[in-house]
Amino acid sequence: MRVDQEIKRGTFFVFISKYSNILIGLVINSILARFLSPNEYGIVGVVTVFITFFSILGDIGVGTAIVQNRDLTRKDISDIFKINILLSTCLGLAFYLLSYGIAWFYESDVYIRIGQMLSISVFFSSLSGVPRSLLMREKSFKLLGGIEIIASVTTGVLVVLLAVKGYSYYSIIWRSILSNIMICVMCFYFSKLRLLAGFGFDGFRKIARYSGFQFAFNFINYFSRNLDNILIGKFMGNQNLGIYSQSYQLMMYPVANLTHVITPVLHPVLARYVDHPKTIFEEYLKVVNILAMLGIPISVFVFFSSTEIVYFVLGSKWMEVAPVLQIFGASIWLQMVNSSGGAIFQSMGRTDKLFKMGILSTFTTISATLLGILYFKSLTMTALCISVAIAANFVIVYYVLINRILGASFLRFLKVIAKHLKLAAVLTLLLYLTQVFGDFRQDNAGLIYLSLIKSAILAITFLAFHFEMVMGLIKKVLANVAGRIKS
Repeated sequence: MRVDQEIKRGTFFVFISKYSNILIGLVINSILARFLSPNEYGIVGVVTVFITFFSILGDIGVGTAIVQNRDLTRKDISDIFKINILLSTCLGLAFYLLSYGIAWFYESDVYIRIGQMLSISVFFSSLSGVPRSLLMREKSFKLLGGIEIIASVTTGVLVVLLAVKGYSYYSIIWRSILSNIMICVMCFYFSKLRLLAGFGFDGFRKIARYSGFQFAFNFINYFSRNLDNILIGKFMGNQNLGIYSQSYQLMMYPVANLTHVITPVLHPVLARYVDHPKTIFEEYLKVVNILAMLGIPISVFVFFSSTEIVYFVLGSKWMEVAPVLQIFGASIWLQMVNSSGGAIFQSMGRTDKLFKMGILSTFTTISATLLGILYFKSLTMTALCISVAIAANFVIVYYVLINRILGASFLRFLKVIAKHLKLAAVLTLLLYLTQVFGDFRQDNAGLIYLSLIKSAILAITFLAFHFEMVMGLIKKVLANVAGRIKS
């Protein structure tokens, strides 16, 4: 099977999984936002930051190393998993004890019980790393998608019932625990991972260098991505953290669920072409073209429609989220493209260079975060500073990746993105005129009309610029459906 066909096939199954989870996640979050307050979301958001850190410690870069290294034997993988079991146990216990430190830092005993409960989630999240990576290495994207959908639906129903019953933020906590347990059990079962007799470090030595740099990158990238939440929770309070985390989450929907439709496929497929950087570059340009084609109009739309998005997704009591989301919205396309770059560093076996780029990105992002929180003391200014840092990191990281690692033309990479700026200019003008001259009341009916008009403008503009591609895709889908009906 050709490289592009493998990527398309894998992307299709990941697409189904991710977009099912988008729908499920939006519905659940919309319901929860009407039962929980920003303060309650902020309380959970504080602990979630530390769970993310422990997830990084639990992986130690082993997951991507298993996908990259095709020479690992069953005995090697068994030994690596045994190390993972020990590490997961230690991390679960450590998080249990850390709950007292979190309570002390944020001066609230409520975090003790929350942290102790979530130590179970930490254990199973870490434990699922090896079996999940085995399924990724075998390109079992359809199976992984099914596992995620089953866990998402099951725990989603539960969290809504608990929220309705008045369990407050504990409903979110139970969802995290049960979701990680379900995913771990199913991944272990379907990966056919077996514990073999004996123990040795030969398997871990085979992946030590690759996984070491990957872990180091994940470690510093954690602070780049999460220091804002830690500092906002400490210096601005849970109310502001709840507002900020919801704006960031809404911004991340298109980033995570469009980018992550493609990027999980890139590393397993392109890792075999580590000695052919030109092949990797050509295939990656196709991916960048798709991400820019989707991301740029979405960025413009979110920037001009943040009020309507917040109103319908979260409800009227969350309207303070809108100005923060508007600023983050402008950087969506940058983050979509940026999020795919790590898979190319991994495919080339250059996690060492990925680590170095991570250090640079972390420095600029942390500096921007501190500037926004401690100097400007404003959520909107913090979002603006972080967005500027994202743009600076984008230019530097991709110049190194394209020019130095792949030995290709950085200018050609930029041209692939630049060709979508005409659509952005037209869409910006149309949405701006609608915003300025549209006389709509700021009530439920007025916001519905305004959102429908803006959505129609987005769809028509996109179709006008990509008519042939859209019609070709529709014809292909109809042909496939007709073929299946006949057979």
